[in-house]
Amino acid sequence: MAPVQALKEAYSGEWLAIAIPEGVDVHSAEGELVFHSLDEHEVWRAIKGDRRRIYVTYAGSLLPEGYAAAF
Repeated sequence: MAPVQALKEAYSGEWLAIAIPEGVDVHSAEGELVFHSLDEHEVWRAIKGDRRRIYVTYAGSLLPEGYAAAF
């Protein structure tokens, strides 16, 4: 188990699937890295059917440097 933030730092620029124990806040939790990849679709395929509580996140900026988004 490792802190979610530490996993994001260790796998910067990749998609992560992290198993989080039930009843624990995802953003302050520790979790078990289940799978990581540069390809988001590979991550979703790898965890398909997994019954654990899995947090999928991108460990980096979704927008290229110099871009901004407004909603």
